[in-house]
Amino acid sequence: MDGIFISYRRDDSAGYAGRLYDRLAGHFGPGRVFMDVEGIEPGTDFVDAIENAVASCRVLIVLIGDEWLSTTDASGRRRLDDPHDFIRLETRAALARDIRVVPVLLDRAPMPAYEALPEDLRPLVRRQAVELNHKQWEATSGELIRTLEKILDTSDAPAPPAEPEPAAAPPIAPASPAAPISPTSPTRHWVRWGALAALIIAAAGTWFALNRDAPPQAPPVTPPPAAEAPAPAEAPATDAPAPVAHLVAEQKEARFDAISLGKTATLELKLRNTGQAPAALKSTLTDNAHGSFRIIVDTCGDSLRAGGGCSYTLAFSPAEAGKYLAALHVSQLAGEPLQWQLSGEAEAAAPPAPLPTPTPNAPVVEPIPTPPPAPKPPPAPAPAAPRILSLDARAEADGATICYRVENSTQLTLTPRPGTLPTTARNCVKVPLSAPATLTLTATGPGGSTRQNVLAAPNPPPPAPAVSAHPQPGEAWIYRTRGKWPTSPARTLQFTTDRIDGSTVYENMSVIAPKPARAVLRRSPGTQATMVDWGDIGWEFSPWMAAFDPPTNSGRWHGISTPTLEGRWGDWNTVANVDGRARVRVPAGSFDTVRIEVWSTRRATGGSAMRDVEPVTVHFEVWYAPEAKRYVKMVRTIKAPSHAEIEKDVFELIEIRAR
Repeated sequence: MDGIFISYRRDDSAGYAGRLYDRLAGHFGPGRVFMDVEGIEPGTDFVDAIENAVASCRVLIVLIGDEWLSTTDASGRRRLDDPHDFIRLETRAALARDIRVVPVLLDRAPMPAYEALPEDLRPLVRRQAVELNHKQWEATSGELIRTLEKILDTSDAPAPPAEPEPAAAPPIAPASPAAPISPTSPTRHWVRWGALAALIIAAAGTWFALNRDAPPQAPPVTPPPAAEAPAPAEAPATDAPAPVAHLVAEQKEARFDAISLGKTATLELKLRNTGQAPAALKSTLTDNAHGSFRIIVDTCGDSLRAGGGCSYTLAFSPAEAGKYLAALHVSQLAGEPLQWQLSGEAEAAAPPAPLPTPTPNAPVVEPIPTPPPAPKPPPAPAPAAPRILSLDARAEADGATICYRVENSTQLTLTPRPGTLPTTARNCVKVPLSAPATLTLTATGPGGSTRQNVLAAPNPPPPAPAVSAHPQPGEAWIYRTRGKWPTSPARTLQFTTDRIDGSTVYENMSVIAPKPARAVLRRSPGTQATMVDWGDIGWEFSPWMAAFDPPTNSGRWHGISTPTLEGRWGDWNTVANVDGRARVRVPAGSFDTVRIEVWSTRRATGGSAMRDVEPVTVHFEVWYAPEAKRYVKMVRTIKAPSHAEIEKDVFELIEIRAR
């Protein structure tokens, strides 16, 4: 009962959970830290399995990330609204059993609002939270360890032993004590045995004095009768009784309000153990006619710790009209059983109102039957969403011709120019341009709207400056990213050239959507294969290879410098090779590219507990376009030792901004 249970979502905070497990196991020992409910056999009630696992710990740590509250399942329903969600079951079991619950907020994630939580998890917001940040990992995790040490030390500290009373000198003869001595105190035991020993010594001395001068053959002298010695003190008291459990019910009976047939009423009965020992429990329903009463939630299980509380939630579902009685018995292995009297009443449906009695000699008017309601027409099908089937740009002498094909659209616009277009399914329009530009086609209809970008340029393009192949200060490339999972963050990133020092590029990266963030400055060599670490968005492989040293149809790189991943996972071996050419379409347009494949691998170090969350393989597919100076598409896949995909991110160029 002194363990630490880590509750986390794999999609939201698996990496943090594994890292925290290592830190806590190293400090408290692996036998006191638990991270998963494993070994649930087929056919086992997993609700009971989770509650028993949580009940075996002293502290439950709830890891809360940005998506902890909003994560949804395959049907789009929020997972916390599912009563069988593992995270909800673990947290609810700890709150119901008065186990210390510590919310841990990851990277400044907000504490969930009271009204946003299910009713059985709302007590969580009253728990003092602790923050955990990977950039200040040692400091924040150390603060959490100090908090856990206080909780475990306070809970596990034994009661200090009582100081023994000073022992009194054994008297020669019994005397009236000046003050009463407790019958159970150690001092009284010594006084009693001392008095008895003194009496024996006194009797032996008297006999020796009377018989030392008598001749050997003389019969022993019988001493005169003396006053009867006082009776020895009573036998020492037995040890204090062992601690026992004591069950107390907050209600003496469960009385349900009268309900109609076909309805169900619920009622919660609360139980507390005010004794000094845990109680082994067994609950049964007796005299339950037709099974009208049943237990639907049992947070007590088969054991209730000393000072703890739990509850039984009962449902009353009568099958017939009438009054019902039953009893809920809660027995324990040692101690008196507890019993609640259950009562409920079911009311029959009210009979239909009688027809009015006709007046004598008056014609009886037959009621006009009410025609059945007309069937409701089936709901109209949802309108189809608009689609852009094709979008191309053809260079012209003083601009470009944009051709498109759409469906399910009632309004079309092409921005920044010419604006509104004819609402035809297929068309081509001339757009005057003096320089390359990214144009956006937006199709809107009853089913929503969609948009697509195309890169257009006049023909012939204006002569490029001598250094046009290299990035220039102020130029910017905007990418859109998406992940594999529904909860994976979707971002819009902007990389802006800060300055050029020979073949070394200094650039700023900033997140511009969905939540703007402060720019991060990094440098990377343009002529050397390398890995760039951007922190929260992960690694990027040699972004400027297309501008300084465009790869040919062959090429291979070994021993590429690779930083640690997430500030923790190191010792990577990285190689790369050219894998051919391809024409690639991205939101910024179509490009002729060279594809490079990159592999970074390492040995697993986290053990079996981390086999599904520890990164050991990072695979890149990168398409470089010399005309864009940077890569136009990158796919990054991260895998665990179990070969499960931890994440798969796609980066696509959506716009190039000249300085």
